[in-house]
Amino acid sequence: MKKIWFAVVALFVVIILAGCQESDDLSFKIEVVDLDGTLLLSDDIIFIEDDEQSIVELIDEAVGLDYSSSAYGTFVNGIADFYPTEYQVTYNYYYALYIDDIMSMTGIDDVVIKDGMKVSFVETTMLDETDLFVDHLIQSWLESYTETYINSDVFEYHVLAAIKQLNIYGYESPLLSSATMSFSPLDLARDTIANTFKTSIFEKALGLNLDTTKTALSSFESGSTWDACSLLTALRITQSSQTQIDSVLADLVATASQTSYLDADYAGMVLLALAPYKDDPSATVVINFMIDYIQTTLTSDGVEAYGNPNASSTAAVVLGLVAQGINPRGEDYTTEGTDLIEALIKYELFSSFKWLLTDEQADMNFSTPQVFSALVAYKIYRDVWGNPAFDLFNF
Repeated sequence: MKKIWFAVVALFVVIILAGCQESDDLSFKIEVVDLDGTLLLSDDIIFIEDDEQSIVELIDEAVGLDYSSSAYGTFVNGIADFYPTEYQVTYNYYYALYIDDIMSMTGIDDVVIKDGMKVSFVETTMLDETDLFVDHLIQSWLESYTETYINSDVFEYHVLAAIKQLNIYGYESPLLSSATMSFSPLDLARDTIANTFKTSIFEKALGLNLDTTKTALSSFESGSTWDACSLLTALRITQSSQTQIDSVLADLVATASQTSYLDADYAGMVLLALAPYKDDPSATVVINFMIDYIQTTLTSDGVEAYGNPNASSTAAVVLGLVAQGINPRGEDYTTEGTDLIEALIKYELFSSFKWLLTDEQADMNFSTPQVFSALVAYKIYRDVWGNPAFDLFNF
């Protein structure tokens, strides 16, 4: 009888102790939420009351925390295997700290741990709806159309240059190298200025030898402003004779604003070609002339040329403006509340682009690759601190 009574007492003590232990086991929930509001991680973290471990140590121990410390406190880079969009490339996206669904007004070091609370790391951005859509369009375009414009049979030079620049600046994009493309450099044309210009972009982007192209360029003389722009850029890409560069530059600034025909594509092209020479007083005169002309072509549907606002002309102007360090979303390029980037994305159709807003089909030959390159140029211009001028063809 005594043994039975002792066993009952022992069992009662165990239950009491277990109850005490459970009462000491406190917990809080941790969450990671992406930009779209999708819950990526949800976990309960156990802690002991009055324990000396910090909240940073508790989270790190439970799920893994990538953080850095500074005089301003702890900065959270990533949680578990989750990081903000464009991590280590831009600061456009970051994790904001929420406590019980309310944004914390203090850093994580100052959060007081409480039983049952919820700690959320919510991906956040300061970009507006238009800039977010630009980023989405670029990524969607890369996934859908890269192989259409760069393959073993053909390359589109706007697309090639844009992807190369994305590579250079560290964005997530297809890698370019001569090993990944079976397109033979021997098949590249050097019979005209336009073709040699495109060949120079291909060879420069893929790190190929430029000597043959440089030799071909040395025999050309520009017979028009269009040719002068292409020749000047190709000479710069191939680091050709400075004497020839100076000669072509002189011809271009002497004739560019004297033409009897002027349109927005022409103006954008000249701004892009003269971007490296904007400190030259004679080039500055032409640049200002083209900028003034572009102002006369602006509409709420983009840049007008050939009788209508269209995607290709708007893209050409955007490329020229950012090459001059001018923001196409600025007040001077906003018409009836719509800036040039907002106008440009009006032409989007399943991540490709129409030429005219009234078109029912995308223009895959011109507008789609040109708009893609313009959006990439704008994005890089936008993302780099201080917004320095960005030249699509300057590798």
